Amino acid sequence: MKIKRAKKLSSAALFILLFLFSISPAINSYGENDGIPRLTIKELKKMIDEKVEVTIIDVQPLNIYEKGHIKGAISIPWKSQLVLEDVWVIPSGIPIVTYCACGEGEADSNDFAKQLMKMGYNDVKVLKHPAIQGWIEALYPVDKK
Repeated sequence: MKIKRAKKLSSAALFILLFLFSISPAINSYGENDGIPRLTIKELKKMIDEKVEVTIIDVQPLNIYEKGHIKGAISIPWKSQLVLEDVWVIPSGIPIVTYCACGEGEADSNDFAKQLMKMGYNDVKVLKHPAIQGWIEALYPVDKK
């Protein structure tokens, strides 16, 4: 009796582990698994070096942006409900990259990107973790204001 119960528990535990491992890449790639593409630090640096026109948006609070941000990035702090007055400076028809310092899920920049897409911006990506920290550690250009 104990052996059958142990086998059932082992089977259930194995099933749960397999399920969690099968969905973890999707969660890691897209934060909330919403399909917003991620861009690595190296990919963004390459775009900048190749002079690809791109709008880079730092969604952190202004006081953090002023301490150091990706060179050329504009500050539009994250908020739960963006309105047109918040995003009027973003040109349409140009790729957009959002970033924050929120950790693995890029929560603020991911939500900001989703809001932009709902407002009609099409080519929106999120800079993958470690985002600004990784950019600084790689000694890529940073501005302070």
